[in-house]
Amino acid sequence: MPLLCNRAGIDRCRTEDSKERAGMMQVVETFGLELMAWMGGVAVGYLAWASAPFWWPAMRAFCGRRRLPRPLLFSARAGCLAYAAYLALLVALRLLILAVPPLSAGLEQLASHPGIAATLLAALVYGLPLLVFTGWAARFLGARWARLMAPSPDAQPAP
Repeated sequence: MPLLCNRAGIDRCRTEDSKERAGMMQVVETFGLELMAWMGGVAVGYLAWASAPFWWPAMRAFCGRRRLPRPLLFSARAGCLAYAAYLALLVALRLLILAVPPLSAGLEQLASHPGIAATLLAALVYGLPLLVFTGWAARFLGARWARLMAPSPDAQPAP
């Protein structure tokens, strides 16, 4: 099937592409190259943090001394367990804040003044527990996974 195109269509594509490039350069000029690099680094860091409950157990399953049986199932279960424990912690923390009004007022006052302290507090409260629960889930399930996936002794092989 021959490729059919006309000159006007090609010119239109070139002008749209140059407009898109001009828009991107405008963004870089507005924010500056250093800030754009920082935003890219933060995005990569957030992606690594948010997906850690799945790639950390996968490393344990595939790259450990002993390869675990059914490594993809292990990675999914450990990731789900880590996220469930993390969510339980966040719910408990929110209930604690609602139960203690002076603590809630103090946190609202801290949040109303943006600065490095509020940013670090939020990063520690929300970021660190997810990594801790991920390491715990990978260790907890990794030590028991071979026994959990072992066939039962009375299972008959399929004919």
